[in-house]
Amino acid sequence: MNRFSRRSFVLALAASITALTPPARAGGTELLVCNFNSDSVTRYDLATGDYLGTLDPAANIDGPLCARLGPDGFLYVASEGNNKVVRYNPNTWTYKDTFISGNGLTQPTGLTWDKNGDLLISSFDADSILKFDGTTGAPKGTLVTPAQGTLNGPDNGTIVGPDGALWVPSFWNNRVIRYNADSGATLGQFASVGRPRVMEFRDNSMFITSETNNSVRKYDINTGQYLGNFVASGSGGLTTPIGMAFTPDILYVTSSNNKVLKYDAASGAFLGQFTGDHLDLPTFVTVVPSPAAALVLLAPLARRRR
Repeated sequence: MNRFSRRSFVLALAASITALTPPARAGGTELLVCNFNSDSVTRYDLATGDYLGTLDPAANIDGPLCARLGPDGFLYVASEGNNKVVRYNPNTWTYKDTFISGNGLTQPTGLTWDKNGDLLISSFDADSILKFDGTTGAPKGTLVTPAQGTLNGPDNGTIVGPDGALWVPSFWNNRVIRYNADSGATLGQFASVGRPRVMEFRDNSMFITSETNNSVRKYDINTGQYLGNFVASGSGGLTTPIGMAFTPDILYVTSSNNKVLKYDAASGAFLGQFTGDHLDLPTFVTVVPSPAAALVLLAPLARRRR
């Protein structure tokens, strides 16, 4: 199915890595939202929900599906429609560069980094995971080969989990598959989830948005046991959830009716709407901390690179 068919389906449904300190950022904590239809990443004050604008459009983003802070402190955005990964300076929110383009990258959706700081990218159309040098962006080969382990549509929730494994949502065949993040070897299917998208890990549990069920599902990370819907199906008007992010007290989840909704991080109870401003098919949310918090979060990886 081509990109436009997939969009129709959805609608009816993050300087070098050797820099040990990220660029200083003047503002407070923000929530960034990837908007697939408007080809933009919008910014909001996390405390108030106020709209702060969009990232510099010079990157020519087309269908952003993931935005994560990299180990170098820059924000990386996966631009699915034109097969690029671009970077932004979080101090000014201006476009820095196109970090990766070409080199076999087809419909990039998910971005994550391995323990060595290499960038792993899910290639949706190629049903594979590609590896790139985290400092230069140079290709380092295919980590997970096409359709390996029944992979079919690796999506934007692709992430290296707390166990060190690579967790990949396989969109078209409704499953979460784990791989060795170093070798790419298949570790097996973790769970069966209807149209799985974004994963988060917390308190020995894995949380994942399920488009099919209009819910956030919860699993025991050690046993794979399904623990039920953390966010109930349709709670607060939740429709086709894709992106989500935890803060200590709140879980933020995107809803395809152009809203970001809030839920209690402990219970999953609906807390209200965070924003509905300037959203057009939101697909991913990222919490970008204040400069001091960012230094704390990135310090462990910086030490490992030494």
